[in-house]
Amino acid sequence: MASRVLIVEDDDVLRWLMTEAITHLGYEATGCISADAALLKMQVNDSFDLVITDVVMPGQCDGIGLAKAIWSTRPDFPIIIVSGNTVLPPGFLPANGRFMAKPCTFETLNRTMLELLGLR
Repeated sequence: MASRVLIVEDDDVLRWLMTEAITHLGYEATGCISADAALLKMQVNDSFDLVITDVVMPGQCDGIGLAKAIWSTRPDFPIIIVSGNTVLPPGFLPANGRFMAKPCTFETLNRTMLELLGLR
């Protein structure tokens, strides 16, 4: 069974592109428009294996807040945080978290996903 990836991105085109890329890599991809919606989706369906989230989004919670909320109840859960305008300092993320600058290559995304999913 393919790993399930939740993609959290408020830009419709970027969310669609990321979903297509993840599906092409052989994963089952589900998109969410905000961190708030992602938290609700994860409460209802805990079968996701990885979250990929943008940082800056509308709503009560941004991508970093989403990661912290997930890690508060599932500390080993793998999360990739992506951003085109935020830089995270070294050591900011735990071992099961990665930061990727936008735009990222297909190869880098695939390698990072394989690395994180191998931790589980």
